[in-house]
Amino acid sequence: MPTITHMPSPAAQQRVFDRLNAPVKNRDDILRLFVTDLGFDRVEQPIPAREDTFGRGQALDLAKQCRPLRLAGHDGFQIIYAELEGDRLDYTRQRILATKLLETFPDALFIFARKDTLDRPEGAEMHIVNVKSGADGSRRVFRRFKLGPGERYRTASERLALLDITETPDICPLDLRHRLDAAFDVEAVTKRFFEDYKQVFANLQARLYKVSKDNVWAHDYALQLLNRMMFLYFIQRKRWLGGNPSFIADFWRAYKDQRQPKDSFFDRWLKVLFFEAFNKKFHGGHRHFPDDIRAALAQAPYLNGGLFTENRLDDAHDPELTDDFFTLLFDQFDGSEPGFLERYNFTIAESTPLDMEVAVDPEMIGKVYESLVNITSEGLTEDDLRGTAGIFYTPRVEIDLMCRLSLADALANRIGTDHKPLLYDVIFAYDPADKEAADRALADRNLWPELNRHLRDVTVCDPACGSGSFLVGMLLVLDDLQARANTQLGLDETPYERRRRIIGEQLYGVDVMDWAVHVAELRLWLQLVVETE
Repeated sequence: MPTITHMPSPAAQQRVFDRLNAPVKNRDDILRLFVTDLGFDRVEQPIPAREDTFGRGQALDLAKQCRPLRLAGHDGFQIIYAELEGDRLDYTRQRILATKLLETFPDALFIFARKDTLDRPEGAEMHIVNVKSGADGSRRVFRRFKLGPGERYRTASERLALLDITETPDICPLDLRHRLDAAFDVEAVTKRFFEDYKQVFANLQARLYKVSKDNVWAHDYALQLLNRMMFLYFIQRKRWLGGNPSFIADFWRAYKDQRQPKDSFFDRWLKVLFFEAFNKKFHGGHRHFPDDIRAALAQAPYLNGGLFTENRLDDAHDPELTDDFFTLLFDQFDGSEPGFLERYNFTIAESTPLDMEVAVDPEMIGKVYESLVNITSEGLTEDDLRGTAGIFYTPRVEIDLMCRLSLADALANRIGTDHKPLLYDVIFAYDPADKEAADRALADRNLWPELNRHLRDVTVCDPACGSGSFLVGMLLVLDDLQARANTQLGLDETPYERRRRIIGEQLYGVDVMDWAVHVAELRLWLQLVVETE
Protein backbone atom coordinates (compact mmCIF):
# COMPACT_ATOMS: atom_id res chain seq x y z
CA MET A 1 0.00 0.00 0.00
CA PRO A 2 1.39 3.46 -0.87
CA THR A 3 2.48 5.63 2.04
CA ILE A 4 0.84 9.04 1.92
CA THR A 5 3.38 11.69 2.89
CA HIS A 6 1.30 14.53 1.44
CA MET A 7 -2.04 15.43 2.96
CA PRO A 8 -4.31 17.60 0.84
CA SER A 9 -5.55 20.85 2.29
CA PRO A 10 -9.23 21.19 3.24
CA ALA A 11 -9.44 23.97 0.66
CA ALA A 12 -8.25 21.61 -2.12
CA GLN A 13 -10.73 18.96 -1.04
CA GLN A 14 -13.54 21.51 -1.09
CA ARG A 15 -12.55 22.78 -4.55
CA VAL A 16 -12.58 19.26 -5.96
CA PHE A 17 -15.86 18.40 -4.23
CA ASP A 18 -17.56 21.55 -5.51
CA ARG A 19 -16.35 20.87 -9.06
CA LEU A 20 -17.49 17.25 -9.08
CA ASN A 21 -20.79 18.05 -7.41
CA ALA A 22 -21.56 20.96 -9.78
CA PRO A 23 -21.73 18.49 -11.73
CA VAL A 24 -19.12 17.69 -14.41
CA LYS A 25 -20.93 17.89 -17.75
CA ASN A 26 -18.22 17.96 -20.42
CA ARG A 27 -14.55 18.20 -21.34
CA ASP A 28 -14.29 21.83 -20.25
CA ASP A 29 -15.43 20.94 -16.73
CA ILE A 30 -12.80 18.19 -16.48
CA LEU A 31 -10.20 20.64 -17.77
CA ARG A 32 -11.16 23.12 -15.04
CA LEU A 33 -10.86 20.37 -12.43
CA PHE A 34 -7.27 19.57 -13.32
CA VAL A 35 -6.03 23.03 -14.35
CA THR A 36 -7.95 25.48 -12.15
CA ASP A 37 -8.55 23.31 -9.10
CA LEU A 38 -5.51 21.01 -9.03
CA GLY A 39 -2.85 23.16 -10.71
CA PHE A 40 -1.89 21.16 -13.82
CA ASP A 41 -0.85 22.82 -17.07
CA ARG A 42 -3.38 23.22 -19.85
CA VAL A 43 -2.36 21.22 -22.95
CA GLU A 44 -5.35 20.30 -25.18
CA GLN A 45 -3.29 18.63 -27.89
CA PRO A 46 -4.89 15.89 -30.05
CA ILE A 47 -3.14 12.52 -30.25
CA PRO A 48 -3.14 11.57 -33.96
CA ALA A 49 -4.63 8.15 -34.74
CA ARG A 50 -1.49 6.72 -36.36
CA GLU A 51 -0.10 3.22 -36.58
CA ASP A 52 3.16 4.20 -34.88
CA THR A 53 1.14 5.01 -31.74
CA PHE A 54 -1.79 2.59 -31.88
CA GLY A 55 -0.62 -0.26 -34.11
CA ARG A 56 -2.97 -1.81 -36.67
CA GLY A 57 -5.55 -3.50 -34.47
CA GLN A 58 -8.48 -2.54 -32.29
CA ALA A 59 -6.64 0.31 -30.59
CA LEU A 60 -6.22 2.16 -33.90
CA ASP A 61 -9.91 1.73 -34.74
CA LEU A 62 -10.87 3.03 -31.30
CA ALA A 63 -8.51 5.99 -31.61
CA LYS A 64 -10.13 6.98 -34.90
CA GLN A 65 -13.55 6.89 -33.26
CA CYS A 66 -12.83 8.63 -29.97
CA ARG A 67 -10.00 10.99 -31.01
CA PRO A 68 -8.06 11.09 -27.71
CA LEU A 69 -6.16 14.19 -26.69
CA ARG A 70 -3.69 15.27 -24.06
CA LEU A 71 -5.95 17.48 -21.97
CA ALA A 72 -3.50 18.65 -19.30
CA GLY A 73 -0.19 17.64 -17.80
CA HIS A 74 2.81 18.43 -15.66
CA ASP A 75 6.49 17.75 -16.36
CA GLY A 76 5.93 14.71 -18.60
CA PHE A 77 2.84 13.49 -16.77
CA GLN A 78 -0.20 13.44 -19.06
CA ILE A 79 -3.94 13.59 -18.47
CA ILE A 80 -5.50 11.98 -21.54
CA TYR A 81 -9.15 12.47 -22.43
CA ALA A 82 -11.25 10.31 -24.78
CA GLU A 83 -14.96 10.13 -25.61
CA LEU A 84 -16.42 6.66 -26.16
CA GLU A 85 -19.61 6.01 -28.08
CA GLY A 86 -22.21 3.46 -27.02
CA ASP A 87 -24.56 2.85 -24.12
CA ARG A 88 -21.88 2.12 -21.52
CA LEU A 89 -18.29 2.87 -20.59
CA ASP A 90 -17.12 -0.71 -20.88
CA TYR A 91 -13.82 -1.71 -19.37
CA THR A 92 -12.61 -3.63 -22.43
CA ARG A 93 -12.34 -0.60 -24.72
CA GLN A 94 -10.74 1.42 -21.94
CA ARG A 95 -8.12 -1.28 -21.43
CA ILE A 96 -7.35 -1.62 -25.16
CA LEU A 97 -6.92 2.12 -25.68
CA ALA A 98 -5.03 2.88 -22.47
CA THR A 99 -2.66 -0.05 -22.88
CA LYS A 100 -1.52 1.25 -26.27
CA LEU A 101 -1.30 4.87 -25.15
CA LEU A 102 0.90 3.92 -22.21
CA GLU A 103 3.55 2.73 -24.66
CA THR A 104 3.93 6.35 -25.81
CA PHE A 105 2.87 8.13 -22.60
CA PRO A 106 4.06 5.91 -19.72
CA ASP A 107 2.99 8.41 -17.04
CA ALA A 108 -0.66 9.17 -17.66
CA LEU A 109 -4.08 9.43 -16.09
CA PHE A 110 -7.07 8.71 -18.32
CA ILE A 111 -10.51 10.29 -18.53
CA PHE A 112 -13.08 8.26 -20.47
CA ALA A 113 -16.37 10.04 -21.15
CA ARG A 114 -19.53 8.47 -22.54
CA LYS A 115 -20.22 10.69 -25.54
CA ASP A 116 -24.02 10.39 -25.50
CA THR A 117 -24.18 11.80 -21.95
CA LEU A 118 -22.13 14.96 -22.48
CA ASP A 119 -23.77 18.27 -21.55
CA ARG A 120 -26.65 16.66 -19.67
CA PRO A 121 -27.89 18.89 -16.83
CA GLU A 122 -27.49 16.01 -14.36
CA GLY A 123 -23.87 15.46 -15.42
CA ALA A 124 -21.98 13.26 -17.86
CA GLU A 125 -20.88 9.69 -17.24
CA MET A 126 -17.09 9.60 -16.96
CA HIS A 127 -14.39 7.35 -15.54
CA ILE A 128 -11.15 8.76 -14.14
CA VAL A 129 -8.76 5.85 -14.61
CA ASN A 130 -5.34 5.14 -13.15
CA VAL A 131 -3.37 2.20 -14.55
CA LYS A 132 -1.00 0.55 -12.11
CA SER A 133 1.49 -2.02 -13.39
CA GLY A 134 2.40 -5.12 -11.44
CA ALA A 135 5.85 -5.59 -9.96
CA ASP A 136 7.06 -7.21 -13.18
CA GLY A 137 5.38 -4.61 -15.39
CA SER A 138 2.68 -7.00 -16.57
CA ARG A 139 -1.00 -7.46 -15.73
CA ARG A 140 -1.93 -3.83 -15.39
CA VAL A 141 -4.56 -3.03 -12.77
CA PHE A 142 -7.15 -0.45 -13.82
CA ARG A 143 -8.42 1.59 -10.88
CA ARG A 144 -11.19 4.13 -11.41
CA PHE A 145 -13.47 6.76 -9.97
CA LYS A 146 -16.85 7.10 -11.64
CA LEU A 147 -18.60 10.41 -12.26
CA GLY A 148 -22.23 10.81 -13.18
CA PRO A 149 -25.80 10.93 -11.85
CA GLY A 150 -26.19 9.28 -8.47
CA GLU A 151 -22.47 9.21 -7.64
CA ARG A 152 -21.24 10.49 -4.29
CA TYR A 153 -18.09 12.58 -4.27
CA ARG A 154 -17.02 12.91 -0.63
CA THR A 155 -14.46 10.10 -0.88
CA ALA A 156 -13.50 10.90 -4.49
CA SER A 157 -12.79 14.54 -3.63
CA GLU A 158 -10.64 13.57 -0.65
CA ARG A 159 -8.60 11.14 -2.75
CA LEU A 160 -8.30 13.27 -5.91
CA ALA A 161 -7.23 16.26 -3.81
CA LEU A 162 -4.00 14.33 -3.20
CA LEU A 163 -3.11 15.36 -6.77
CA ASP A 164 -3.28 19.07 -5.90
CA ILE A 165 -0.03 20.74 -7.01
CA THR A 166 -1.14 24.37 -6.78
CA GLU A 167 1.24 24.88 -3.85
CA THR A 168 3.94 22.47 -5.07
CA PRO A 169 4.41 23.37 -8.76
CA ASP A 170 7.97 22.01 -8.75
CA ILE A 171 6.95 18.51 -7.67
CA CYS A 172 9.05 15.83 -9.34
CA PRO A 173 7.44 13.10 -11.48
CA LEU A 174 8.26 10.38 -8.93
CA ASP A 175 6.50 12.21 -6.09
CA LEU A 176 3.52 12.87 -8.34
CA ARG A 177 3.40 9.17 -9.19
CA HIS A 178 3.38 8.31 -5.47
CA ARG A 179 0.49 10.70 -4.92
CA LEU A 180 -1.38 9.14 -7.83
CA ASP A 181 -0.93 5.64 -6.41
CA ALA A 182 -2.20 6.84 -3.04
CA ALA A 183 -5.19 8.64 -4.55
CA PHE A 184 -6.41 5.47 -6.28
CA ASP A 185 -5.57 3.09 -3.45
CA VAL A 186 -8.72 0.97 -3.21
CA GLU A 187 -7.52 -0.74 -0.04
CA ALA A 188 -7.19 2.60 1.76
CA VAL A 189 -10.82 3.44 0.99
CA THR A 190 -11.93 -0.06 1.99
CA LYS A 191 -10.03 0.18 5.27
CA ARG A 192 -11.50 3.56 6.10
CA PHE A 193 -15.03 2.35 5.32
CA PHE A 194 -14.56 -0.65 7.56
CA GLU A 195 -13.22 1.44 10.43
CA ASP A 196 -16.24 3.74 10.12
CA TYR A 197 -18.53 0.70 9.88
CA LYS A 198 -17.14 -0.72 13.12
CA GLN A 199 -17.77 2.61 14.85
CA VAL A 200 -21.40 2.64 13.69
CA PHE A 201 -21.76 -1.05 14.57
CA ALA A 202 -20.54 -0.44 18.13
CA ASN A 203 -22.94 2.49 18.49
CA LEU A 204 -25.88 0.41 17.28
CA GLN A 205 -24.97 -2.63 19.37
CA ALA A 206 -24.80 -0.48 22.51
CA ARG A 207 -28.23 1.01 21.78
CA LEU A 208 -29.74 -2.43 21.27
CA TYR A 209 -28.17 -3.87 24.41
CA LYS A 210 -29.50 -0.94 26.43
CA VAL A 211 -33.11 -1.77 25.51
CA SER A 212 -32.80 -5.58 25.58
CA LYS A 213 -29.99 -6.49 28.02
CA ASP A 214 -29.36 -9.33 25.55
CA ASN A 215 -25.78 -9.13 24.30
CA VAL A 216 -26.08 -11.92 21.72
CA TRP A 217 -29.23 -10.47 20.19
CA ALA A 218 -27.82 -6.93 20.21
CA HIS A 219 -24.76 -8.13 18.28
CA ASP A 220 -26.67 -10.25 15.76
CA TYR A 221 -29.42 -7.73 15.16
CA ALA A 222 -26.93 -4.89 14.67
CA LEU A 223 -25.12 -6.95 12.05
CA GLN A 224 -28.38 -7.85 10.30
CA LEU A 225 -29.69 -4.29 10.23
CA LEU A 226 -26.46 -2.82 8.88
CA ASN A 227 -26.29 -5.53 6.22
CA ARG A 228 -29.84 -4.64 5.20
CA MET A 229 -28.93 -0.96 5.04
CA MET A 230 -25.86 -1.66 2.90
CA PHE A 231 -27.93 -3.69 0.46
CA LEU A 232 -30.32 -0.77 0.10
CA TYR A 233 -27.40 1.26 -1.21
CA PHE A 234 -26.40 -1.47 -3.65
CA ILE A 235 -29.99 -1.86 -4.90
CA GLN A 236 -30.59 1.83 -5.48
CA ARG A 237 -27.56 1.90 -7.80
CA LYS A 238 -29.75 0.17 -10.41
CA ARG A 239 -32.41 2.88 -10.01
CA TRP A 240 -34.88 0.20 -8.96
CA LEU A 241 -36.29 2.31 -6.15
CA GLY A 242 -38.39 4.89 -7.94
CA GLY A 243 -35.73 5.28 -10.63
CA ASN A 244 -33.73 7.22 -8.05
CA PRO A 245 -30.04 6.43 -7.37
CA SER A 246 -30.33 8.48 -4.16
CA PHE A 247 -33.63 7.00 -3.01
CA ILE A 248 -32.61 6.20 0.58
CA ALA A 249 -31.45 9.74 1.37
CA ASP A 250 -34.62 11.13 -0.23
CA PHE A 251 -36.72 8.58 1.67
CA TRP A 252 -35.22 9.87 4.93
CA ARG A 253 -35.64 13.48 3.85
CA ALA A 254 -39.30 12.88 2.98
CA TYR A 255 -39.85 11.41 6.44
CA LYS A 256 -38.43 14.54 8.07
CA ASP A 257 -40.39 16.85 5.76
CA GLN A 258 -43.67 15.06 6.56
CA ARG A 259 -43.34 15.95 10.25
CA GLN A 260 -43.97 12.38 11.29
CA PRO A 261 -44.27 11.33 14.96
CA LYS A 262 -40.89 11.56 16.66
CA ASP A 263 -38.66 8.48 16.35
CA SER A 264 -41.04 6.66 14.01
CA PHE A 265 -38.76 6.32 10.97
CA PHE A 266 -37.75 2.75 11.72
CA ASP A 267 -41.19 1.39 12.62
CA ARG A 268 -43.40 3.31 10.19
CA TRP A 269 -41.07 3.80 7.21
CA LEU A 270 -38.07 1.48 7.09
CA LYS A 271 -39.94 -1.67 8.14
CA VAL A 272 -42.46 -1.07 5.35
CA LEU A 273 -39.61 -0.93 2.84
CA PHE A 274 -37.95 -4.06 4.26
CA PHE A 275 -40.88 -6.38 4.90
CA GLU A 276 -43.60 -5.17 2.55
CA ALA A 277 -42.03 -3.52 -0.50
CA PHE A 278 -39.21 -6.05 -0.94
CA ASN A 279 -41.63 -8.95 -0.45
CA LYS A 280 -44.34 -7.68 -2.85
CA LYS A 281 -46.71 -7.10 0.07
CA PHE A 282 -46.97 -3.33 -0.19
CA HIS A 283 -50.67 -2.58 -0.39
CA GLY A 284 -50.37 1.14 -0.99
CA GLY A 285 -52.53 2.08 1.97
CA HIS A 286 -49.88 3.86 3.99
CA ARG A 287 -51.26 7.37 3.55
CA HIS A 288 -48.41 8.95 5.52
CA PHE A 289 -46.12 8.33 2.52
CA PRO A 290 -45.96 10.96 -0.25
CA ASP A 291 -47.31 9.80 -3.63
CA ASP A 292 -43.86 9.37 -5.20
CA ILE A 293 -42.68 7.25 -2.26
CA ARG A 294 -45.77 5.02 -2.45
CA ALA A 295 -45.22 4.55 -6.18
CA ALA A 296 -41.57 3.62 -5.64
CA LEU A 297 -42.42 1.10 -2.91
CA ALA A 298 -45.09 -0.50 -5.09
CA GLN A 299 -42.50 -1.07 -7.84
CA ALA A 300 -39.64 -2.22 -5.59
CA PRO A 301 -37.92 -5.47 -6.66
CA TYR A 302 -38.89 -8.73 -4.98
CA LEU A 303 -35.93 -9.87 -2.87
CA ASN A 304 -36.62 -13.48 -2.00
CA GLY A 305 -33.18 -14.31 -0.63
CA GLY A 306 -34.30 -14.08 3.00
CA LEU A 307 -32.34 -11.04 4.19
CA PHE A 308 -35.52 -8.94 4.05
CA THR A 309 -37.82 -11.56 5.56
CA GLU A 310 -38.89 -11.12 9.17
CA ASN A 311 -37.08 -13.65 11.32
CA ARG A 312 -36.42 -14.63 14.93
CA LEU A 313 -34.11 -11.65 15.43
CA ASP A 314 -36.86 -9.27 14.36
CA ASP A 315 -39.31 -10.95 16.74
CA ALA A 316 -37.05 -11.35 19.79
CA HIS A 317 -36.99 -7.73 21.01
CA ASP A 318 -38.19 -4.28 20.04
CA PRO A 319 -35.08 -2.36 18.85
CA GLU A 320 -36.66 0.99 19.84
CA LEU A 321 -34.42 2.77 17.34
CA THR A 322 -34.60 6.53 17.57
CA ASP A 323 -34.14 8.97 14.72
CA ASP A 324 -30.74 10.13 15.93
CA PHE A 325 -29.25 6.79 14.87
CA PHE A 326 -30.42 7.36 11.29
CA THR A 327 -29.08 10.90 11.45
CA LEU A 328 -25.73 9.18 12.02
CA LEU A 329 -26.25 7.09 8.86
CA PHE A 330 -27.58 9.80 6.56
CA ASP A 331 -26.83 13.32 7.81
CA GLN A 332 -23.80 13.65 10.05
CA PHE A 333 -21.10 11.23 11.13
CA ASP A 334 -17.96 11.74 13.19
CA GLY A 335 -18.59 15.46 13.51
CA SER A 336 -19.09 16.29 9.84
CA GLU A 337 -21.55 15.96 6.98
CA PRO A 338 -22.78 13.78 5.37
CA GLY A 339 -23.72 10.66 7.32
CA PHE A 340 -21.76 7.41 7.26
CA LEU A 341 -23.55 5.70 4.36
CA GLU A 342 -23.95 8.90 2.34
CA ARG A 343 -20.23 9.67 2.18
CA TYR A 344 -19.21 6.52 0.28
CA ASN A 345 -19.84 5.36 -3.25
CA PHE A 346 -21.38 1.91 -3.58
CA THR A 347 -21.04 -0.26 -6.68
CA ILE A 348 -22.78 -3.56 -7.39
CA ALA A 349 -20.07 -4.72 -9.81
CA GLU A 350 -17.56 -6.65 -7.72
CA SER A 351 -13.97 -5.75 -8.48
CA THR A 352 -11.71 -8.25 -10.18
CA PRO A 353 -7.95 -8.46 -9.63
CA LEU A 354 -7.36 -6.28 -12.72
CA ASP A 355 -10.38 -3.94 -12.68
CA MET A 356 -11.24 -2.03 -9.53
CA GLU A 357 -13.55 0.82 -8.71
CA VAL A 358 -12.54 3.06 -5.83
CA ALA A 359 -15.84 2.38 -4.09
CA VAL A 360 -17.53 -0.03 -1.70
CA ASP A 361 -18.57 -3.23 -3.48
CA PRO A 362 -20.49 -6.26 -2.14
CA GLU A 363 -17.24 -7.96 -1.16
CA MET A 364 -17.28 -5.67 1.87
CA ILE A 365 -20.01 -7.94 3.26
CA GLY A 366 -17.39 -10.70 3.37
CA LYS A 367 -15.03 -8.55 5.41
CA VAL A 368 -17.82 -7.62 7.79
CA TYR A 369 -18.77 -11.30 8.06
CA GLU A 370 -15.20 -12.31 8.85
CA SER A 371 -14.59 -9.61 11.42
CA LEU A 372 -17.87 -9.00 13.23
CA VAL A 373 -19.86 -12.23 13.08
CA ASN A 374 -18.67 -13.34 16.54
CA ILE A 375 -18.82 -11.65 19.89
CA THR A 376 -15.39 -11.25 21.45
CA SER A 377 -15.47 -12.99 24.81
CA GLU A 378 -13.10 -12.27 27.65
CA GLY A 379 -9.87 -14.15 27.16
CA LEU A 380 -10.47 -14.91 23.48
CA THR A 381 -9.22 -12.91 20.53
CA GLU A 382 -11.31 -12.37 17.41
CA ASP A 383 -8.97 -14.80 15.61
CA ASP A 384 -9.75 -17.45 18.25
CA LEU A 385 -13.47 -16.96 17.80
CA ARG A 386 -13.32 -16.99 14.03
CA GLY A 387 -11.34 -20.20 14.13
CA THR A 388 -13.89 -21.78 16.46
CA ALA A 389 -16.66 -20.95 14.01
CA GLY A 390 -14.58 -21.88 10.96
CA ILE A 391 -14.81 -18.34 9.60
CA PHE A 392 -11.84 -17.14 7.59
CA TYR A 393 -12.01 -14.35 5.03
CA THR A 394 -9.99 -14.85 1.85
CA PRO A 395 -8.88 -11.82 -0.24
CA ARG A 396 -10.32 -11.55 -3.74
CA VAL A 397 -6.95 -12.05 -5.46
CA GLU A 398 -6.53 -15.41 -3.74
CA ILE A 399 -10.13 -16.36 -4.50
CA ASP A 400 -9.63 -15.58 -8.18
CA LEU A 401 -6.47 -17.70 -8.24
CA MET A 402 -8.19 -20.65 -6.55
CA CYS A 403 -11.13 -20.45 -8.94
CA ARG A 404 -8.93 -20.46 -12.02
CA LEU A 405 -6.60 -23.20 -10.76
CA SER A 406 -9.43 -25.53 -9.76
CA LEU A 407 -11.27 -24.92 -13.02
CA ALA A 408 -8.13 -25.49 -15.11
CA ASP A 409 -7.47 -28.81 -13.39
CA ALA A 410 -11.10 -29.95 -13.70
CA LEU A 411 -11.27 -29.11 -17.40
CA ALA A 412 -7.88 -30.69 -18.13
CA ASN A 413 -9.07 -33.93 -16.51
CA ARG A 414 -12.07 -33.96 -18.84
CA ILE A 415 -10.49 -32.77 -22.08
CA GLY A 416 -7.06 -34.32 -21.68
CA THR A 417 -4.01 -33.40 -19.63
CA ASP A 418 -1.95 -32.93 -22.80
CA HIS A 419 -4.02 -29.77 -23.38
CA LYS A 420 -3.43 -28.47 -19.85
CA PRO A 421 -0.83 -25.78 -20.77
CA LEU A 422 -3.18 -24.33 -23.38
CA LEU A 423 -6.13 -24.44 -20.98
CA TYR A 424 -4.03 -22.54 -18.45
CA ASP A 425 -3.31 -19.89 -21.09
CA VAL A 426 -7.03 -19.53 -21.85
CA ILE A 427 -8.19 -19.47 -18.24
CA PHE A 428 -5.44 -17.17 -16.97
CA ALA A 429 -5.73 -14.65 -19.81
CA TYR A 430 -6.72 -11.27 -18.38
CA ASP A 431 -5.85 -8.65 -21.00
CA PRO A 432 -7.83 -8.49 -24.27
CA ALA A 433 -4.68 -9.21 -26.29
CA ASP A 434 -3.84 -12.26 -24.17
CA LYS A 435 -7.40 -13.55 -24.48
CA GLU A 436 -7.35 -13.10 -28.25
CA ALA A 437 -4.10 -15.04 -28.62
CA ALA A 438 -5.16 -17.87 -26.29
CA ASP A 439 -8.60 -18.17 -27.85
CA ARG A 440 -7.08 -18.34 -31.33
CA ALA A 441 -4.70 -21.11 -30.25
CA LEU A 442 -7.61 -23.10 -28.82
CA ALA A 443 -9.56 -22.61 -32.06
CA ASP A 444 -6.58 -23.87 -34.07
CA ARG A 445 -6.90 -27.18 -32.21
CA ASN A 446 -10.68 -27.19 -32.69
CA LEU A 447 -11.20 -27.48 -28.93
CA TRP A 448 -13.86 -24.82 -28.42
CA PRO A 449 -16.89 -27.13 -28.95
CA GLU A 450 -15.62 -29.61 -26.36
CA LEU A 451 -14.52 -26.91 -23.93
CA ASN A 452 -17.88 -25.18 -24.23
CA ARG A 453 -19.70 -28.40 -23.39
CA HIS A 454 -17.63 -28.96 -20.26
CA LEU A 455 -17.85 -25.29 -19.23
CA ARG A 456 -21.63 -25.62 -19.21
CA ASP A 457 -21.61 -29.00 -17.44
CA VAL A 458 -19.22 -28.23 -14.59
CA THR A 459 -20.83 -27.74 -11.18
CA VAL A 460 -19.23 -25.93 -8.27
CA CYS A 461 -20.09 -26.39 -4.60
CA ASP A 462 -18.72 -24.45 -1.64
CA PRO A 463 -19.63 -26.47 1.48
CA ALA A 464 -18.89 -23.51 3.79
CA CYS A 465 -19.84 -20.62 1.52
CA GLY A 466 -20.08 -17.87 4.13
CA SER A 467 -21.12 -14.66 2.41
CA GLY A 468 -20.47 -16.15 -1.04
CA SER A 469 -17.07 -14.75 -2.04
CA PHE A 470 -15.88 -17.97 -3.68
CA LEU A 471 -19.19 -18.46 -5.52
CA VAL A 472 -19.10 -14.90 -6.83
CA GLY A 473 -15.47 -15.38 -7.89
CA MET A 474 -16.33 -18.55 -9.78
CA LEU A 475 -19.32 -16.85 -11.40
CA LEU A 476 -17.07 -14.12 -12.80
CA VAL A 477 -14.52 -16.62 -14.16
CA LEU A 478 -17.15 -18.93 -15.70
CA ASP A 479 -19.02 -15.97 -17.16
CA ASP A 480 -15.90 -14.65 -18.90
CA LEU A 481 -14.97 -18.06 -20.33
CA GLN A 482 -18.49 -18.87 -21.51
CA ALA A 483 -18.84 -15.45 -23.14
CA ARG A 484 -15.64 -16.12 -25.09
CA ALA A 485 -16.89 -19.60 -26.03
CA ASN A 486 -20.14 -18.10 -27.31
CA THR A 487 -18.17 -15.66 -29.46
CA GLN A 488 -15.99 -18.41 -30.92
CA LEU A 489 -18.96 -20.69 -31.67
CA GLY A 490 -21.43 -18.03 -32.80
CA LEU A 491 -23.88 -18.76 -29.97
CA ASP A 492 -26.50 -16.12 -29.19
CA GLU A 493 -26.91 -15.52 -25.46
CA THR A 494 -27.23 -12.21 -23.62
CA PRO A 495 -24.99 -11.51 -20.61
CA TYR A 496 -28.07 -11.67 -18.38
CA GLU A 497 -29.15 -15.03 -19.80
CA ARG A 498 -25.65 -16.41 -19.43
CA ARG A 499 -25.21 -15.36 -15.81
CA ARG A 500 -28.70 -16.51 -14.88
CA ARG A 501 -27.97 -19.96 -16.33
CA ILE A 502 -24.63 -20.23 -14.50
CA ILE A 503 -26.14 -19.18 -11.16
CA GLY A 504 -29.18 -21.41 -11.57
CA GLU A 505 -27.47 -24.54 -12.85
CA GLN A 506 -23.81 -24.54 -11.86
CA LEU A 507 -23.24 -22.85 -8.48
CA TYR A 508 -24.14 -24.35 -5.10
CA GLY A 509 -23.35 -23.29 -1.55
CA VAL A 510 -24.06 -24.38 2.02
CA ASP A 511 -23.43 -22.72 5.37
CA VAL A 512 -24.51 -23.27 8.96
CA MET A 513 -25.41 -19.59 9.35
CA ASP A 514 -28.71 -18.71 7.70
CA TRP A 515 -28.01 -15.00 7.33
CA ALA A 516 -24.70 -15.73 5.58
CA VAL A 517 -26.53 -17.83 2.99
CA HIS A 518 -29.01 -14.98 2.48
CA VAL A 519 -26.14 -12.56 1.88
CA ALA A 520 -24.49 -15.01 -0.55
CA GLU A 521 -27.76 -15.32 -2.50
CA LEU A 522 -28.15 -11.56 -2.73
CA ARG A 523 -24.52 -11.07 -3.78
CA LEU A 524 -25.08 -13.48 -6.66
CA TRP A 525 -28.33 -11.71 -7.47
CA LEU A 526 -26.49 -8.37 -7.61
CA GLN A 527 -24.03 -9.83 -10.13
CA LEU A 528 -27.01 -10.89 -12.22
CA VAL A 529 -28.71 -7.49 -12.14
CA VAL A 530 -25.45 -5.80 -13.16
CA GLU A 531 -26.34 -7.04 -16.65
CA THR A 532 -29.89 -5.62 -16.67
CA GLU A 533 -31.11 -2.17 -17.53
